[in-house]
Amino acid sequence: MSDSLLPVEQEEELFRSYTSESHRMQAESLQATPLPPLSSRTEEPSVQHDEEKHISRDVPPFTPLPVLRSPQFRLPARPRLASPHAIIDTPARSTVDVKATPTLAPSAIDIDALPTISTPAVEPALTSRHLLLPAKMGAKPSTLEMLALLPGKALRSITTHRMPAIKKISQLDKFATVPAAAVQGLKNGEQKISNTKLRLVGIFFMLVATFYLFWLATILNLQAPWLSLPFFLAMCYLTLIVCLTVYNNWTRVVTELVGLPGGQEPIVAVCIPTYGETPTMVQITIESVLSQDWPHQKLLIIVGDDSHRPEMKEMVTTLQNTFSRARIVYHEPPRKGAPERRGSAKDGNLNSMLAYVTQQYPDIAYIETRDADDVVGSPQFLRYVIGHLQRNEDVAYVQTIKDTLVSEGDPFGNRQTFFYRGVMLARNASNSVFPCGSGLVWRKEKLASIGGFPTWNLVEDLYSGYVAMQHGLKGVYLPVVGAVGQVSPEDIPNVYKQLGTWALDTCRIFFWKNPWLAKGLTFKQRMQFTELSLFYLLSYPLLIFVLTPVISLCTGIYPFTTSNLDYVLHFWPFILCIELLLANMSDSTSFEEIWRARQMWLGMTFVFIKSSILALIYGPNRKPTYKVTRKTQEAGVYLREVSMQVFVCLLLLMAIIYNLAIHHTSFLRDSDLGSILWAVFFILLLIGIIRRSWFGYRIRVKRQ
Repeated sequence: MSDSLLPVEQEEELFRSYTSESHRMQAESLQATPLPPLSSRTEEPSVQHDEEKHISRDVPPFTPLPVLRSPQFRLPARPRLASPHAIIDTPARSTVDVKATPTLAPSAIDIDALPTISTPAVEPALTSRHLLLPAKMGAKPSTLEMLALLPGKALRSITTHRMPAIKKISQLDKFATVPAAAVQGLKNGEQKISNTKLRLVGIFFMLVATFYLFWLATILNLQAPWLSLPFFLAMCYLTLIVCLTVYNNWTRVVTELVGLPGGQEPIVAVCIPTYGETPTMVQITIESVLSQDWPHQKLLIIVGDDSHRPEMKEMVTTLQNTFSRARIVYHEPPRKGAPERRGSAKDGNLNSMLAYVTQQYPDIAYIETRDADDVVGSPQFLRYVIGHLQRNEDVAYVQTIKDTLVSEGDPFGNRQTFFYRGVMLARNASNSVFPCGSGLVWRKEKLASIGGFPTWNLVEDLYSGYVAMQHGLKGVYLPVVGAVGQVSPEDIPNVYKQLGTWALDTCRIFFWKNPWLAKGLTFKQRMQFTELSLFYLLSYPLLIFVLTPVISLCTGIYPFTTSNLDYVLHFWPFILCIELLLANMSDSTSFEEIWRARQMWLGMTFVFIKSSILALIYGPNRKPTYKVTRKTQEAGVYLREVSMQVFVCLLLLMAIIYNLAIHHTSFLRDSDLGSILWAVFFILLLIGIIRRSWFGYRIRVKRQ
């Protein structure tokens, strides 16, 4: 069967259009730096699969996907380079010849069934100027690779069926993992990334911030302490968290990617907990695991079904009969509330699978955890991760990059590029890498030493790393895409649920298992976890900053008393330093991504405040109820969910109108232009989350 996603006739026409477009772009590009010789790699055939609708209010009945002799989810072939870091250096807008097309993304998700997406990377260390060639020179590129490089007009002209998935593909620099310079010429297994600019800007910020805060303390409006003191404390909090961020990102470390040689593969247990995901979605995940460059006989895949569904068991049985060399097991954990169950949610499922592996397969040394909707992002994932674990006996777990399929532009920031492509490198330098649930491999012996997966917190991943660090264990971050979500939360209730859970989890640790009181942590680890918690608590100062212009514009009362010139000379250097720091830390992140992140940051203020309050109310001995993030999109008009943001927006707008109205005769002389500017800035940020409240919703008008 063909591995194409399109009919043969359309694919041939697409290939011809792709070839001509590729040659045209190649002619405009500069010469590429030659690669070292490539070694060949056999590419497994793949089969087509039925369409799975990701945006649906109703879950369709389960129909098993066609399974033949090989997985229907085929990961793109990764080259085996003579050097693990051989990279082509090409201009940002150029491409290579059709016989050397860069692998972009997993090509098995049915693109006709997905919303418009920005395809995540599957290869480590790629930037817009560094592309990897495929292993099979002269091989025909996959359909998704051709679609990704074709202009939108050409695509629409040759496709006859609905294909909203690839209307516009972001440039390759959106898929960058880490700067290419950081992974070239690695020595002794790791390399520190040069942070000279960030350090210089950070030092300059500390000097400016100290000067600014001392000056601000001398000009506070003591006639209105109810406004000036909260404003001053909020500014001190902001300065503290920025300084903490500078310290934590002072050093960033990239760990070398060295694959495990063939023939040395140990058996790996892949634990896939599921609760409510469709069998089709779980099947795609399982087959992506089987599609790796890893022998099937060295894989034990366990599907822990917390919903105890016959159709899930049927799907697993079908896969086991098809892939007889692999061991694919359907596992039913004890039902929730049963005395033998350890953990009420996902933690209980994982602990049950861990106990099963320990009892039935005691010789297995490595446990991979993979969310039921996360496919494998790189065919070399296990080869890199297990290779690192075998070379470094002191490492307890390895976390890799998590990415996800999103709508065009990633409107809700689900890809978390700033975190996985930047912050994790800083955590890697201080042994503060924590598990993120998927794309993660544990050394079973080390996991057992901390009592398995912890059950105290809502989500086991973050807290398991916290407990491991308390026991002196080491975690490592590898810059390879290990997991790609098949679907992301892209409706307001689902986004609130996911981000709110993360905030609640983090705040519970900070309030009741505080890193400064916990035993066993190093100073740098305490600083890293403090920054993580203070990020969510920054919502309180942000709310003060947003409401201050409203009060000042309506009442004429200000938190400080000074002249406009003094304000400009002291405050604006402070703000500019923060912007410079953000620009240096974000590296290759685009301005659009940073702006969307700011919109989400401010828009989630009330959600994070609620989460912090719940963390206090529930206390250390009572765990809030955990709900699984919905795996379908429910587009609608969620104005009630953003009512607080709308209310604050209206307050800011009315404050601006009121101030302009009372100073209409002397606008330039008497109006508070500074407060008006800040009010407009906050309105623009809040509009971002308000507009997303109806994301994906379409009004259908019936035609007579």
